[in-house]
Amino acid sequence: MKLLLAALFCSVLALDLDPRSQGSGLSKPEPASIETRHLRVTTSASAAEVVAGGRLSLFVDLAPKPKMHVYAPGQQDYLGVSLTLEKDEAFAAGAAKFPASEKLFFKPLNETQRVYSHPFRITQPVTIARQRGGTVTVKGTLRYQACDDAVCYLPATVPLTWTVKIK
Repeated sequence: MKLLLAALFCSVLALDLDPRSQGSGLSKPEPASIETRHLRVTTSASAAEVVAGGRLSLFVDLAPKPKMHVYAPGQQDYLGVSLTLEKDEAFAAGAAKFPASEKLFFKPLNETQRVYSHPFRITQPVTIARQRGGTVTVKGTLRYQACDDAVCYLPATVPLTWTVKIK
């Protein structure tokens, strides 16, 4: 049992040893939520502070409302959910990571599409420039098309913002 606890303790310590990572991990930013007609969008980050040149993850948690779904990226004839960050010299963005989607068969059109009908998270890796001190504001846009059991709605755009302190 002691060996198991020691291994678990060392594993937890190893998660926060990268000096370029988000800092102490003790300070997490408060999530911000936005309600749309189709879903709830909540933004957060892996840390409120990051060292210059460090990395962190920006999160977008989406919770479709009952009977709603949004299309996964890459769908034919529908606008898949996407996250785009405004370019800024203060950071470099990696590729956004989307979870596995689910298949939905829509009988009236006899078609199967990849969708998200349950809460899911988009993870956006970001590397902060080597400037010291101050803050970086990351602005982005979430685009999606939502449908319910009977209607597909016009595509929607939601502006998003994250602010991170630089140590």
